[in-house]
Amino acid sequence: MPNDNRADLSVRVDPIEMLQYVQTLMTASGDDADRADDGATARPAGRFGSDSPVARAAQLRWNALNRAFGDERVDRWTSRRKDQIQLPVALIAAAGVARLTTADDEVVFDIPALLDATLQFSEPAGNA
Repeated sequence: MPNDNRADLSVRVDPIEMLQYVQTLMTASGDDADRADDGATARPAGRFGSDSPVARAAQLRWNALNRAFGDERVDRWTSRRKDQIQLPVALIAAAGVARLTTADDEVVFDIPALLDATLQFSEPAGNA
């Protein structure tokens, strides 16, 4: 992991900004997005296309969330159809503030912390 990513590990992204980042990312066409340094992901143009700490942190957190989809505990929160994955807004919001760590030279979420944060953003279910 590059040393410049280490500084971005502790940067939290406001949950609303994280949602806006992902929405912008998902709706950006190829012409509207800048390529990230590694070429594997697109960075939305505009507010999040800048090289600010929040923009770098949002991208780092989105990449970590994509890695988390392979974890069975996170998979329970998603719905998959063919080439699509649907996930609750609470999970994306939580990705902005949940604790990140490193494993095998990659930035990943501490899954229990991610799921705890997701519960904080979730609507209560049923009548208690």
